[in-house]
Amino acid sequence: MTPYLRSSTIVAGLGAALLGAALLATPAVAATTATITLNGSSATVSGSNVTVAGSAVTITAPGSYQIGGTLTNGQVKVDTATTGTVEIILSGASITNATSSALWVANASNVTLTLAAGTSNSLADGATYSSADEPDATLFSTADLTIGGTGSLTVRANHLDGIVSKDDLVIGSGTLTVTAVDDAIRGKDSLTVNGGTISVTTTSGDGLKSNETEAGKGIVNITNGTITVAVADDGIHGENALNISGGTINVTKSYEALEALQVTISGGTSNVVASDDAVNAAEAGINEGAVSTKAFIKVTGGTVVVNGGTDGFDSNGTLTFAGGTVSAMGSATRSGGEGALDANGAITFSGGVTVGAALTSMAVLGQTVPATGQGWVAPKFSTTYASGTIVHIVSGSTVLASYRASKSFKEDVYSSNKITNGQTYDVYVGGSVSGTATGGIYTGGSVSGATKVLTGVTAGQYAGR
Repeated sequence: MTPYLRSSTIVAGLGAALLGAALLATPAVAATTATITLNGSSATVSGSNVTVAGSAVTITAPGSYQIGGTLTNGQVKVDTATTGTVEIILSGASITNATSSALWVANASNVTLTLAAGTSNSLADGATYSSADEPDATLFSTADLTIGGTGSLTVRANHLDGIVSKDDLVIGSGTLTVTAVDDAIRGKDSLTVNGGTISVTTTSGDGLKSNETEAGKGIVNITNGTITVAVADDGIHGENALNISGGTINVTKSYEALEALQVTISGGTSNVVASDDAVNAAEAGINEGAVSTKAFIKVTGGTVVVNGGTDGFDSNGTLTFAGGTVSAMGSATRSGGEGALDANGAITFSGGVTVGAALTSMAVLGQTVPATGQGWVAPKFSTTYASGTIVHIVSGSTVLASYRASKSFKEDVYSSNKITNGQTYDVYVGGSVSGTATGGIYTGGSVSGATKVLTGVTAGQYAGR
């Protein structure tokens, strides 16, 4: 086995508040304590603090443990009451277990899982566990867990979840591919992604998740990395908060793509698809039509392209667009209470560029959309236009915005610093678009050959659903 050369420090992020992430350095570990070589149904050990009983390998103290080889039906377990970091270095390791977790942190103060450079590693479990309680994931940790390194890890969860920490889970780097029956990656208290390439699929559960209901926990923070999600339920779910400040997120299949009580997007690139609401802020326990004082969605930066089967954005509370570039498609078949933008509380525009299109552009529940702040215009058409139709917002002879819808629509909403509330604008359909496109929003467009379909649409006015 080739010795693994460890970098000096792995820097990771840990959610410490509902709306932010504090960067914490992973505690340093000593030189390699033991090298564990997996040999089919058993293992050999060079070093200390490791016991082997058949196919059961147990790490019993803090330290650094390098693991390679194949364990066909066994388990690597961490069980130590001593304070300190346990670092597990996977260096070409393949571990399967037919009746339990492949890697189980039963007791430790914190654990670092390092994927050795240039190595491919895999963990898999069986469909039925011998224990009815814990563990219940292919990689299961009762302690804080940090994943780093530049190698790769493939996790196959045939029982329930793929990777789980009951405390805080931080992913700093590496290539992770997780296929799970239920949730793919879950940090109960918090889940922070500061880097890496992550791809997850599920047959019934969520993709990335933090599910603790206690205040100050249940938070997902994404600051960097590339995340691809195709799941049966929520793409990325934070019980209390979801904060996206960087990285690239692609949710190609979900029921609801991005969901939390409070969703804040301040950076990065998010391109998400959902069969229900693409971005959703909901407060548990209140009537669906009630106005939540806690729930909100705020977009203050980044690029956000959403396509919802019901709503593009749906907030039980407020919905704020204060920066970035947003393209939102809502339902092409459902109107009235559903829309590209849907809020039980106020919808406000104060910065950035926002385009929304659906049968209903803004589904507001007895609320008015403020005519203060950044200008916005919401044309309502007399007919439903097909997917691919180009819309231009025009002032005099100047084209202010050009947009090509990816679904059929009957209403649009457009907000940018080019629009002044109280002024009137004309709307054209057809013509052409040019330049760079972001979610159907183009940097250039021409009304040559287009048809003027609306005249004198007043910005800052919308009749509601």
